[in-house]
Amino acid sequence: MAAPIIELKDLAKTFSVHGRTLTVFENLSCRIEAGSFVSIVGPSGCGKSTLLKLMCGLDSPSAGTVLFQNRPVGGPARGMICVFQHYTRSILPWRDVMGNVAFGLNAAKKSLPPRQARDKCLQYIRLVGLEGYERYHPYQLSGGMQQRVCIARALICEPAVLLMDEPFSAVDAMTRAVLQELILKIRTTVPVTILFVTHDVDEAVFLSSRVIALGPAPASIRDDVAIDLPQPRDQIATREDGRFIATRQRLFASIFLQEKREQARAAPPQA
Repeated sequence: MAAPIIELKDLAKTFSVHGRTLTVFENLSCRIEAGSFVSIVGPSGCGKSTLLKLMCGLDSPSAGTVLFQNRPVGGPARGMICVFQHYTRSILPWRDVMGNVAFGLNAAKKSLPPRQARDKCLQYIRLVGLEGYERYHPYQLSGGMQQRVCIARALICEPAVLLMDEPFSAVDAMTRAVLQELILKIRTTVPVTILFVTHDVDEAVFLSSRVIALGPAPASIRDDVAIDLPQPRDQIATREDGRFIATRQRLFASIFLQEKREQARAAPPQA
């Protein structure tokens, strides 16, 4: 078996809150294969975003190890880029679209002659569908367009792994569908492993090659499902596919069924 691009070994994370220890997860292990699209789903507060931060070195585990390309992660990992939910906090308002994307190129320390750098920026601006908006500033763009800028800025760094933390949760339903189509396009045109955190089980099944379902904190992996759906994916046909429906039902049951049983056991008997 080929070595995974990311491996989690007996990972644990705890926080001290008002003198009490909060365990987010413990003894969590999994492997992420290169080139895969893996979504992480689970109830609010189960540690999905925390797990993403541990993977890329923005936070440190309380125990266990994160390996990236077979090396321990001890800080921000070169070769991984994050796209966050709140694009307004990461986009640079004083730079236009070209300037924001060029910032990613500079941050990746890719030294190119000016003309090549410009052409490369234009390549990724076209990829995310913003051709013609190069000189627009963020305040002149919709929320979905601003998130496209953030995606282009991340991809121009040519990361091995793109981590996306609920990137579409702050946009409306129609824009979300359009951005999902963009991600499907990126899957087929850019050689990158994608880790995608979402609250939306349907979105995870629609986009992914694999979905990991976490339970409530202290979280464990409740299910790990390979998504057997044909490519290319379609917003209507894919969502009507019986395999799509069966997979989403399985994931909902994995996440919530145990909690319902525990609540039923804890409920006082009715007279």
